[in-house]
Amino acid sequence: MSETLRIFVSATRDLENARALIGQTLAELPVQIGAEIRRYPVEGVSFDTLFEMISNIDRLYFLLGQDITAPSGAEWMLGLRLERSILPLKLNAARTAAAQEFLRFAPIEWVTFHNQRHLAQIVGVDLIDLLLHPQNRYGLSLPEIEALRLRRAQIREGLVHTVTAPGGAEGGGVLLDRAQIIEQDATLLANE
Repeated sequence: MSETLRIFVSATRDLENARALIGQTLAELPVQIGAEIRRYPVEGVSFDTLFEMISNIDRLYFLLGQDITAPSGAEWMLGLRLERSILPLKLNAARTAAAQEFLRFAPIEWVTFHNQRHLAQIVGVDLIDLLLHPQNRYGLSLPEIEALRLRRAQIREGLVHTVTAPGGAEGGGVLLDRAQIIEQDATLLANE
């Protein structure tokens, strides 16, 4: 049985709009899988709920801008404590003293991005690598695997879609594959 891809997106306040870019990048991949994109809710949440949200994810994307802001520091520490797979991404920008200190003590090699297009490129390749798991955890068909390999090559060559203004799913979201939609008696709206 195929698994659901679960990711958590942590971002400092100045990169709040970049959260949606990760969901958009995932949705544009040439596969039909179930996926959950989690984030710290706007209203706030208890530590126990945050613990539950991060404890069973496949990847934590951590987006650091010019300053380290709450609750991203707590999300970072919890991700490390729970030994989750973290992709730490930092904007190529001047940083506050607090952010510089945070980087100095963060025990991981950071990936620098220059703009939203570059971020989409990095995340796109990473998502594809996650989906191409050797045990095919996400139940991809052979044509989907080939399409992902082709898409990864295109992304590496710089052929990424123009990034539009991010929006939607401010509290996180779930992407359903066709089987999940049918199973849950949901309505599938397709451009056919």
